[in-house]
Amino acid sequence: MSDLIELPRRNSGRDRAAFLLALIGFLLLATYFRIEQIGLRSLWHDELCTWHASRMPLGESLRWGPELTKPPAYQLALRAVTQDPHPSESMLRLPAALCGLALLPVALWMGRLAGGLRIGLALLALLAVNALQIFYCREARPYSMLVLGCAISTGLWYSLITKGRTGTLCAYVAVTALTLYAHYLTGLTIVGHAIWWLVSRAPSRGLQPSRTPRRLKPAAQYPAIALVATGALCLPLVIRYLLYKTSMFQGLEWIATPTLVDALGVLSQLTFGPQWLIGILLPATILWMAGAVDVIPRSWPLRRERLWSGRDDICGLLLLWLGGAWFGLLVISWLFHPAMVARYALPAAVPALLFPLVIAHRLDRRIPLVIAAVFAAAVIPDRLVPQVPPGFREMRTYLQQHVDPNRELVVLTIDNTIYPGWEDSERLGFDYYPLHGVPVAELRLEPDGVTASNDILEDPRGMYLIVLWADPFPILEAAGRVPLDIVHDGESFSQLPFEPYRLVRVAPRKF
Repeated sequence: MSDLIELPRRNSGRDRAAFLLALIGFLLLATYFRIEQIGLRSLWHDELCTWHASRMPLGESLRWGPELTKPPAYQLALRAVTQDPHPSESMLRLPAALCGLALLPVALWMGRLAGGLRIGLALLALLAVNALQIFYCREARPYSMLVLGCAISTGLWYSLITKGRTGTLCAYVAVTALTLYAHYLTGLTIVGHAIWWLVSRAPSRGLQPSRTPRRLKPAAQYPAIALVATGALCLPLVIRYLLYKTSMFQGLEWIATPTLVDALGVLSQLTFGPQWLIGILLPATILWMAGAVDVIPRSWPLRRERLWSGRDDICGLLLLWLGGAWFGLLVISWLFHPAMVARYALPAAVPALLFPLVIAHRLDRRIPLVIAAVFAAAVIPDRLVPQVPPGFREMRTYLQQHVDPNRELVVLTIDNTIYPGWEDSERLGFDYYPLHGVPVAELRLEPDGVTASNDILEDPRGMYLIVLWADPFPILEAAGRVPLDIVHDGESFSQLPFEPYRLVRVAPRKF
């Protein structure tokens, strides 16, 4: 903890006050973004699944199809903070928000490990205003928990390799195992850890370190012990995967196979746009030239020894963490099953932001704070204006105001053609946001193409059809029903979007 509060000793009192002021300011700003606006957006489909799983019997929830792609840590955290069967949106998202806030002092600590509190403050500032970090701190899913755990785990891994303490070993095993129980994709970060350790052990044939890393030789076996112990603690997750892997992959069918351009787009979302990618690629190329090829002349102003301290350099760990969490996801998408989406690659945001700051600090210790100030100032105005897309809560309000219960009804489409057996998850919107005084029916679509409840389309009344996945227009055409445009806020829509749902209006049947 002392690492977090120790201020630069060589600075003047004015600099120390400025540091503290900036630190407090960004912490308050981050708290506002993550807590003040936590309940603005209505729950969407995946969050409704989190709510449903948390109120099911625990054993049953571990086998429920829509939640098989996630280990149970988030729903366990939710069970711990509330026993209310119908908690508010804010309460459902509280564990995610708290994990997002906890990431900020961890960022300060990681900056301290990487070279100084200036790096940590710059990283904290960038994470505080990063769009995806804010978004997933306000979603009742385990992604902010995943980022926090991967960041702590990586910092502990660096300390374990360079210092070799038994307490660090135990902490690494505990944190990494808990993070694996938050999300399986923690494994990609662990792969980066293992590769960095193996590379650091290999005999150096290139540039020799200019400063000797602090390593405890008698504890050389600690990393192997840590990896084996973590794997042993996570055997129940392996068994669960083997039992339900078919259903797990079924839950990822919506993801398309990515190209390299798609992957770079995801990395751009994780950071601050395409311009940030240059800050990753250019220093990485320079380090590769300095450490691997050893061709940078000693007379060059950016001396090799200043940028690269050898195989144990933390920059290597950051690049391999980034490679595992982001590029590893791309490799999985190409070789096994598509999984390249921003939220699955979210842990890669931390090394993608930290690595350029470390290199900048080695050139001039003031540069990281300048970089953070420029990028934060550019995005803060947008973050202060909340953008809340309409969801199921707003759709319920719209239907309560516009449906005539004497002449119209609301029809929920249950689509078993994409995810057979998952119909309960499609009903959750009405469970959490019930309609009052409005007739509700269901239209079931079965895998064999048969509309099991086609009789509902024979109802002569007008309809408001709620759709999550299906294309409703061929179904209506086959039943002889005519869709109507919906006029809302002076605009005409064939389908009125309430993210991720759509509302389709159907004319009364004419005889």
